[in-house]
Amino acid sequence: MIPALAARITVGIFAALGTLRFGTGIYFWRVTEALERPTYTVVEKLDNGVEIRQYEPYLIAETTVDGVGFKKPTSDGFRACAGYIFGKNKPQGASWFASKGAEPEPEKMAMTAPVRVSGGASSSSSESITMKKTKVSFVIGTKYSLKTVPTPLDNKVNIRQVPGHTLAVRTFSGPPPADARVEKERAKIETALAKAGRQVPGASEETLVYGYHDPFITPNFLRRNEVALVVEGSV
Repeated sequence: MIPALAARITVGIFAALGTLRFGTGIYFWRVTEALERPTYTVVEKLDNGVEIRQYEPYLIAETTVDGVGFKKPTSDGFRACAGYIFGKNKPQGASWFASKGAEPEPEKMAMTAPVRVSGGASSSSSESITMKKTKVSFVIGTKYSLKTVPTPLDNKVNIRQVPGHTLAVRTFSGPPPADARVEKERAKIETALAKAGRQVPGASEETLVYGYHDPFITPNFLRRNEVALVVEGSV
């Protein structure tokens, strides 16, 4: 009886923990879904679930990290950009505060989505993209302009405006994609562009990976990832 009771208690505990984790994941998903995102218009839908999107200009906080691939550079770059968003910054005009003997307060900025990663996969195949640098960036909310956005204290973080541009994008769920998955999604986009008679970006052109949710708590089936290629303009 005792072993059976212990087994039932253990199962109950794990079930309760699983339910709690799932509930927390749903909560985080809902919070993230409400975050501000760049504005775009879907102008065409192609095969393989590929969308052609026209994006309006927006601001980003960006850092460049050494390394090829998406997972490790994303982790390194994420910390730098998150530090800026969460207070490692100073307001523009901080010198005016200093001249008055006042210490300007750093600003905790609102989170946005997605986290952007641009670069290439780690494969050395002639068909894949190979770059030595990877760029990681956070979108900055429309509350700010280049004249009002806080200045990063970390000199590795740069603020810039992304001009209006057009992307070919494929959306999928699951954990943050490994390099092999990114290459597979890129191939699907290239196939769809070719079938539609559109110009296919060359192998040396960067791949964009967008992550809309946290990589740990949100359930994989709800987590939104995107791989994109630039069709027109620059990012």
